Amino acid sequence: MAKEFLIGDRVRISENHHWAKRALAIVAEPPAAVAEMVNGWEGAWRTVEAVKGPLRFYWVEFEQPQRDADGDGPYGGAEIDSEYLLLAEG
Repeated sequence: MAKEFLIGDRVRISENHHWAKRALAIVAEPPAAVAEMVNGWEGAWRTVEAVKGPLRFYWVEFEQPQRDADGDGPYGGAEIDSEYLLLAEG
């Protein structure tokens, strides 16, 4: 079952994610350009059908821009699978 987050929740990216490990971020609505380019956004999240079933992705805005696994970026925001988001303390 997908974790649920609200716009404004402060989250940390899991150590197990393939990039942005341990980064702090805020759940937010995606920028208009992203929402127009990628269908299915419902506020801050969208569902993606995968082999193991539906996955919920959230748009997050990083507190510090992050480089992806290939070194591209830095990116100010990204969509992250809810499986790899943890509520941040404080």
